[in-house]
Amino acid sequence: MDYRGRVRRDHRERLLMSVLVSDRKESKFEAITYSVELHDMLSDFMQRSFGVKDLEHFVRVRYAYGDDETEDYAKYRYLMTNFKNRIDHLASQLTNNIRAANSTYPTSMQEYEQRRSYQNSAIVNCEQIIKELQRIVEIFNVDVNTYGRYVKAIDREIGLIKKWRQRDNRIKSYLQGNI
Repeated sequence: MDYRGRVRRDHRERLLMSVLVSDRKESKFEAITYSVELHDMLSDFMQRSFGVKDLEHFVRVRYAYGDDETEDYAKYRYLMTNFKNRIDHLASQLTNNIRAANSTYPTSMQEYEQRRSYQNSAIVNCEQIIKELQRIVEIFNVDVNTYGRYVKAIDREIGLIKKWRQRDNRIKSYLQGNI
């Protein structure tokens, strides 16, 4: 068989072995890997100051329209820094809770409940991040549409964690059967 024949055969075999994206199952580690991706996304967003293009201009406009009594640049710099720190901290907690849950393989109901607690805490972290993003929109009057991508990513992470918890229900029923 010549070289082209082998290439065609290899290509056909790869096509037969590949699985369509729509038919692929999500990895059971998807919640873990996606939490890292989410943290990276949020870090990038924080570096771009959450879509606030010019903080000084924002403060001058607020003062000009009478929304603030003074041009308090320090106040808004402080708020921006605090939001960045809080969201970074929450995203770190999210990843830490997911990793802690993954490192616990339940062999007793107590371990199962501990794992479930970490998973629940991760969901709470997601909700807290959304709350912080909503607060930024309110304070800095940024375009809400800019945030849709991030809220959708956070919702996906919540969905992945909930699917993981559903898979863990089999472990729970097994553990309850052994009591």
